[in-house]
Amino acid sequence: MLKKIALSCLALTMCSTLAAGEQSQMRKKVAIITNFSETDAAAHSLVKNFTDTLEMSTPRNIAFQHDYYWAGGNIDAAKSHAKRIVSSQPDAIFAATTPVVRALLQETKTIPIVFATVADPVGSGFVENLAAPGKNVSGFINSEGSIAGKWVQYLKELVPGMSCVSMMYNPNTAPYYKYYVSPFEETARSMNMISALSPVADEKAIETAIGALSSKKCGLVLMNDSFNFIHRRTISSVSERNGVPVAAYNKATTQDEALVAYGPEEADAYKKAAGYVRKILDGAQVGKLPVQLNTHFYLSVNMQKAKKLGIQIPDSFLSRVDEEVE
Repeated sequence: MLKKIALSCLALTMCSTLAAGEQSQMRKKVAIITNFSETDAAAHSLVKNFTDTLEMSTPRNIAFQHDYYWAGGNIDAAKSHAKRIVSSQPDAIFAATTPVVRALLQETKTIPIVFATVADPVGSGFVENLAAPGKNVSGFINSEGSIAGKWVQYLKELVPGMSCVSMMYNPNTAPYYKYYVSPFEETARSMNMISALSPVADEKAIETAIGALSSKKCGLVLMNDSFNFIHRRTISSVSERNGVPVAAYNKATTQDEALVAYGPEEADAYKKAAGYVRKILDGAQVGKLPVQLNTHFYLSVNMQKAKKLGIQIPDSFLSRVDEEVE
């Protein structure tokens, strides 16, 4: 009889322990939204840096539900996704690119938002200042406006005879475009080049803009804009067909349309953003987490593109390159 009672007590203890374990398993919902295309492998790779880092930094008693939203460069889709996300009341939101952050902030002033691939959060009205954002949002800036001057310098170095240069962007997806314009124009002027702006909104406009540059023998600079990222393969084929050399802002663009690219290692920002989300889930106030600038920048050149354009890359340039894309 005593043996049966002991076994019963043991069984009850085990059941109680299991029940407690189940109760201690906390579930957290993190919504992930970008203005990139769902079919874009490069975009998925960036987002995976965020999710993998978040999972690895989390204790075993916490399980995540990740909800993914891809706006695909469509502002209306971004707004629709933002409404759906806020109505689902996630514990935190990770937002990549300016358009989706803007859409989210129109829907919530309380749910914590951590961003990456955003250019000018102060000028865009997202945060009060970088050191103390003060609202429900913080994150990582991909580059400062001065980087536009670097794009012009590198393109001119590779194409010394170039006498004019234009910068392409979509005003709808890059409402911060003025952030880059002054450094772009000032650098072009200092190098005795005529500068122009090429605002575009669709692929037909891309073809028209690049065709006009070809007749003037101009170069093209791509602003850090999700529209340019989404349409990078179209830009690649059209610019190559028209013999227009392109300077851009990240590794993915060098692998597609750009002759040369200089910009941040965006994967770093996505990993660091996961760290911010982890802190928020632990109780940190997002408005007290400083906005940070990417610190790891790289220079890459597309050797195959150079060959197709008949451009000889000098050894002095190659000695400074972080990556040669073949």
